Amino acid sequence: MKAISRRATVSSRSRASGAGTKGRFVKRRSKTPVRGGRRARDRQPRLAAPPDGGANASRKEDLLQVFRRGVEFTEELLQENERLRFRLVQLEDENRALARQAVSPGSYVELLDRVRSIEQERNQLLDRFHSVEEENRDFAQRYQEIEEENNRLANLYVASFALHSTLDLHRVIDHCFEILVNLVGTRDMALFLRVGSRLLPVRAEGRDVRRLAPIQPGRGVAGRAAQRRLLYLGAPPARTSAAQAPRVCIPLVLEDELLGIFVIYSFLVQKPGVTELDQELFRLLASHAAVALRAAWLGDSMPGRRKWDGRAVWRRLKQQSRN
Repeated sequence: MKAISRRATVSSRSRASGAGTKGRFVKRRSKTPVRGGRRARDRQPRLAAPPDGGANASRKEDLLQVFRRGVEFTEELLQENERLRFRLVQLEDENRALARQAVSPGSYVELLDRVRSIEQERNQLLDRFHSVEEENRDFAQRYQEIEEENNRLANLYVASFALHSTLDLHRVIDHCFEILVNLVGTRDMALFLRVGSRLLPVRAEGRDVRRLAPIQPGRGVAGRAAQRRLLYLGAPPARTSAAQAPRVCIPLVLEDELLGIFVIYSFLVQKPGVTELDQELFRLLASHAAVALRAAWLGDSMPGRRKWDGRAVWRRLKQQSRN
């Protein structure tokens, strides 16, 4: 029994020692040369050299930029989507509110009341506009009337000042003709002075004074105006043959004494007719021209002579016109 146990112990030790030796075995490279003098590993194909560091960095930067652009575009899409969703919610709320208003019957009544109130306001504004427009027309008409009145007064003042600015007979008559030509627009006229029982021509504008016939008081249009001592205003001539008929006769009267008469035969072409201002100027000449002639005669006559002498005045004016 002891012999058998020893054998088993020896055999187990031998197996244990063999197992340990086998576990520490390392395979060595073969040093046997190969055909051609090269090793087997030299026959394998060589790999390509890796790219340099600069190209890798540039490619990496491009990829990062593309990635950033993609991120930015995605963020923009998300923001736009959020905005559209918010707008959609608002439109849905507005649509629901409009639907409730359209469905409710009270909204129609409110709209009708509002339309009526707006129409009333419009009518009130139109009435007020028409009233203001009428007031503007009245103001414009009054302004025009005041302007015409101022113009009339200015012309009358100028005419009166011109008549009384001198004591020379010839200049007084010149001022009378200037008033009739410039302020009235007379083209053809003449002045007659009373000499005895007749009216003799002294000066004419637009025609020859030597061809004018004396005027007999009471005969013809000018004679009747002189006899009545009233202003005569005739109608425009309907025919060319009636162009010689007097259009206006202005008697020069001072203290019921007839000194002379202005006879107007025609006006300028652009003057349609006699205006109210012209009539005022005719009345001014009828009174102020007689006063101016009387004052000029008294200034030129001998001391102590106060009576109007038509013949002496006519002779003096004729003598001055010849000179």
